[in-house]
Amino acid sequence: MKRKEKEHLKADPFVHFFEKALTFYKANRRLIFLGAGAVALVAIVLLAVFLFQNLSSSGENKAYAAAYRVQSSPDLSVDQKIAKLQGMKFRNGISAAGRLFLASLLYEKGDLAQAESVLKEMPNSRVAMVNDEKRTLTAQVLAAAGKKAEAEAVLEGMLTDKRTAMAKEIILLQLAKMRIRNQRNEEAAAALKRILSEYPDTPSASEAQTLLPTIEGGSQASR
Repeated sequence: MKRKEKEHLKADPFVHFFEKALTFYKANRRLIFLGAGAVALVAIVLLAVFLFQNLSSSGENKAYAAAYRVQSSPDLSVDQKIAKLQGMKFRNGISAAGRLFLASLLYEKGDLAQAESVLKEMPNSRVAMVNDEKRTLTAQVLAAAGKKAEAEAVLEGMLTDKRTAMAKEIILLQLAKMRIRNQRNEEAAAALKRILSEYPDTPSASEAQTLLPTIEGGSQASR
């Protein structure tokens, strides 16, 4: 290679960097191998954690699927479904919905005290929507048991709770219907109007639009 070409290569920043890197590698070869081993170990640990989480998630999914099959089975009576769900174990992920299935069946059967007990003993789930479904079902059970103020308070609390994942218009619609059943039409109308104002392009708004004239007409007729 000509002298000018060698000088040109030495002046090339990339070649200069490569030469520096090679020198550093030769001087610190042992440390580099140790560092690579540490990185590999961290990668293995992370992979193990990932696999464990997937196995845990798979177990949650299987438990949920089994509970759903029981709850939706056309071949089982309500009592048989309740017995099967009571014999199953659920964790605090998506499988926690199995406890909701159990409480819902007890509610359907009319065993309100037992349904309320199952919901009270149910720990919070890692899935926010499961927790929200628990609260809305609790409100329904309380209302059916004649605990009207407590039932409405549960739904009102969901509207102000930042952890609530359920769509607010759905909660408002449930609250409005509950107030209608409790013959509190003016407050029900206020909830329906809020849906129309804040959530106009939702299915809840369509239902609110249908309900509102009915209760407003009833309120005016009773005066």
